Amino acid sequence: MRRALVAALLALLALAALPPATRAQTPPPLEGAQRTLDARVAAVRSGDKAAFLATVAPDAPAAFKDAQARLFDGLRSLPLAEYGLEARTFDTGDLSRRGDKTFLPETRQRMRLRDYDAIDAVDTLWLTFAERDGTWLILADDDLADVGLETARNLWDFGPVVAQPLPHFLVLSHPEQKARAAALGAMAERALTVHQERWPQPWPGRIPLVLPGSVEELGAILQSTIDLTKFVAFVSYSSVRDSGYEPTAPRIYIQDANLSKHTERFQTETLAHELNHAAVAYINGPFIPAWVHEGVADWLATGQRTNERNRSSDHSNLPRDHSFSTGSQSSIVRSYSLSRAAISTLSRVKGKGAPAAFVQALGEVRVAPGSVDYQVDAALRRSTGLSVAELERLWRA
Repeated sequence: MRRALVAALLALLALAALPPATRAQTPPPLEGAQRTLDARVAAVRSGDKAAFLATVAPDAPAAFKDAQARLFDGLRSLPLAEYGLEARTFDTGDLSRRGDKTFLPETRQRMRLRDYDAIDAVDTLWLTFAERDGTWLILADDDLADVGLETARNLWDFGPVVAQPLPHFLVLSHPEQKARAAALGAMAERALTVHQERWPQPWPGRIPLVLPGSVEELGAILQSTIDLTKFVAFVSYSSVRDSGYEPTAPRIYIQDANLSKHTERFQTETLAHELNHAAVAYINGPFIPAWVHEGVADWLATGQRTNERNRSSDHSNLPRDHSFSTGSQSSIVRSYSLSRAAISTLSRVKGKGAPAAFVQALGEVRVAPGSVDYQVDAALRRSTGLSVAELERLWRA
């Protein structure tokens, strides 16, 4: 009896030494954040908007709460095959600057659109979690925007979404752009037929095509730092480097303030160009420079000509990556033209299958020593027997 009394007193003393009771009930930040993210995923899957919004802190700004309601509606409008959220501190740690009861890890979002994604689309969200009554709830998603870490935005962050499924494209737009989106989808189907006839490497052949409501909306989705008014369309994807090199699902984005001004032939060629970027996404590695990406895509879209010449008066070097996004519009167009001429030269000397073989050989290199220039030269030698110096000499001739 005495021994039991002593044990009980020791237990009481141990409890008295613990932090307040709320801490014993509150999970650690990473665990608590993951519980909240799991609740969000479950709410999206079940269509429970109230449960989704219950993961938002009650003292979050009203504008943020409205945006979260819009986000839920948008996610529910998609044909989601898979959807997941993961809180991670492996790469970033806790980036919160608000105090002890807040937590800001990387939140990684993975999703697949049914019938149109063969691999995951992966985005990073910078969600701030705040401990409220023992639960870690979401307080904001823009606390790191001032240092360039912006939460990924998608079309559904900006308003209702209409999804129009086609044989090879899931066309996404806002309701007011539905007719134009349908026309783009029809042109994309025709462009795909052209691409399939010209591109020998296998790829899934299905992809979402997104028509944003404005150039500003497109800029927010792409997190662009370049002047989008100089361009007509983009393919966007990324890579996950946790182990090796994992490409993510590509999407085609239309800058329609420009594209819609052109002829249907030009628009179809543009879509064929972008489809080549989408096809290469599945074999892309970190060593493919822009002159290869853009030169091959433009060469394919414009007819795989073998007689195109370098018309530069100074017989310049092959364009560097920055020249495809910075400078005047005429200088950007010139970089595309020079790259297309280089690929045309390669196809003339080594056959029409050489550009695809070159891209395949270069894309296979994922983690390897050496610069981009070194790897480009090595892959060109392996696939065609030419060195870059020899290709440049023929291209300049």
